[in-house]
Amino acid sequence: MIVVPIDRAPGKSRDWSAARPNYAGSRQRFMTARDGAMSIMFFKVRSLSRAKGANAVAKAAYISRSKITDHKTGKTHDYRRVGGLAHSEIILPSAVEPTDGSWMKDRTRLWNRAEEAETRRNSRVGREYTVALPHELPDAVRIALARDLARRIADRHGVAVDVAVHRPGKGDVRNHHVHLLATTREIHEHGFTQKASMERSNTRRRSLGLGTTAVEYRELRAIWAARANERMQEAGLAERLEPRSRRTVEFERAAVEARRTEHTAAPSAPEPRPSIAQRAAGNWGVYLKNKSAQRGADASASRGKERNLDHGLGL
Repeated sequence: MIVVPIDRAPGKSRDWSAARPNYAGSRQRFMTARDGAMSIMFFKVRSLSRAKGANAVAKAAYISRSKITDHKTGKTHDYRRVGGLAHSEIILPSAVEPTDGSWMKDRTRLWNRAEEAETRRNSRVGREYTVALPHELPDAVRIALARDLARRIADRHGVAVDVAVHRPGKGDVRNHHVHLLATTREIHEHGFTQKASMERSNTRRRSLGLGTTAVEYRELRAIWAARANERMQEAGLAERLEPRSRRTVEFERAAVEARRTEHTAAPSAPEPRPSIAQRAAGNWGVYLKNKSAQRGADASASRGKERNLDHGLGL
């Protein structure tokens, strides 16, 4: 089995808002394509909550391996020495046309304004997409895939997306991945406006004629898988990405197998009714109670037989 762990922040860093979670292990997606080829489908979405200590400025500095000062706290987040950055840029919605030197293309000004736009102590200050990139493809194609996904998110929700493509670290050489950090509010040349549709409750989304966030998430996974599969097919590769979760795939396979064997399996004999001891296995108190009840029933039946016998003898 192939395990490709997503990197994490330096071990002793106390800046929990910038620390990367460990996405390896049980949350990895190992999917089988129809032609039998194996490929990794890792697509993780998480929100950055201020209530949990998250900070958009710190996260942006970390994924872009840059130095940014938080204007609100005065703290400087410097990750220039971490390394592993292959490409970074800020993608804006197609409807927004920034001028030269615009604050929207300046990472420091962008994320400080994003933090300032949120006034509650439990606000969501960003949304991060972490996606594994096909290691079989060249660097230029992987970067193009990452930019294409960021463009789709930016245009779909009207948000700014900070793109950071990372190379493998000291671990698995196939661990190419991208971090997409999106603002939670729609962006305009004069600042941030209303919350993006992805950040609204499902009740509000339904009133706007939109699907739930879960549906939105599955659709984006499917779009990503289709685009990545196109690029792998163009490169002559047999691997394919499966957008569905492993649990869904296994459930559907089990359902198909059950339908296939439903009419072909020989009827099985009914299981014998378990004895009192068997039914009470593992529960000694229940066993003793049942045994005592059985003894009482036997004694009552014996006394009944004696009375009938006495009556028959005329005693």
